Amino acid sequence: MSEYNKKDRVTIYEVAKVAGVSLATVSRVINNHHNVTEKTRLLVNEAIEKLGYKPSALAQGLANSRSTNVGIMIPSTGYSYVSNMLDGMIDVAKIYGYITSIFITKRTKEDADQMINHLIKSHVDGAVIFDDELGTDEIRTIQKYHIPLIIIGHELSGDDLGSIILEYKEPFLSVLKQDISKDKTMPVFILDVVNEGVMIDELRDAALEFTKKKGNPVELLSFNDSYSIVYNGMLEFFKTHKRGYFIAPRDSLAAAIVNAATDSGLRVPDDVQVIACIGNKYSYIARPTISSFYLDMFKTGSIAMRMLTKLLSKEDSLKQKTMTMSAIYNKRSSTK
Repeated sequence: MSEYNKKDRVTIYEVAKVAGVSLATVSRVINNHHNVTEKTRLLVNEAIEKLGYKPSALAQGLANSRSTNVGIMIPSTGYSYVSNMLDGMIDVAKIYGYITSIFITKRTKEDADQMINHLIKSHVDGAVIFDDELGTDEIRTIQKYHIPLIIIGHELSGDDLGSIILEYKEPFLSVLKQDISKDKTMPVFILDVVNEGVMIDELRDAALEFTKKKGNPVELLSFNDSYSIVYNGMLEFFKTHKRGYFIAPRDSLAAAIVNAATDSGLRVPDDVQVIACIGNKYSYIARPTISSFYLDMFKTGSIAMRMLTKLLSKEDSLKQKTMTMSAIYNKRSSTK
């Protein structure tokens, strides 16, 4: 029995894959469109018969070159930077009259794999994916179904695939070098929070390696992803530690460190300096304000969806398939 016969539902993407043609070509064959060669028609019909495919309304829509349903795969919208990105995607989708199907993951590989299956079975015409628990293999799996994709956070290339690179590492290391070089005895503490994603893990590892090379004392502080847990944990920490340079993955957690420090009678930034890798609203509403890196996630989401519209359009192809969005450092009151 073939792998396709084991599936609950054969999709048009699988037909296109087996026949080696585009989704639109499969749909033209199904709808008896005249603009198809006899050889291609035979290939598609053979694939349909082999797979036992039953045409759906999606195939009818593709026949008219209409793409109306796009998938958006993101981690929890409880993070403000993710919700800002989602807002940007949805705004552009509305302009083009697209229906959006949103797939929320829980920042685990197992859940990401499950969401991939849901995405494939949902019959979306294309998708924007921002989930850095996904690796190259998982993304290539989605590609096998000939779904046009825009991937945020991964640098990949291929047919019907575009990517947006989020550049935090170089700006982050540049600031770290400048800050800790001022005092080689300054201990560096890196907040290590579970399930923060691959990008934050890479920044953590880069900071750890760089600090060790510089000779500063460095230590990982492990916490669950919770303001209250970090705040209470740092209150205990500051009973025995009175100075340090602290790196937090997000500004909400950086605010927990700042508040715990001030409530412990320490001065920010004289005794304790705090920097956040990803900055958003907490950076400027906290007191003192928090030094952090900012990237316009609304704009990133908007660009990603516009790139997808070009992949979906036969008249307007996507010429620039890779874009880089670089984070900007905003120095505030939490660092010297």
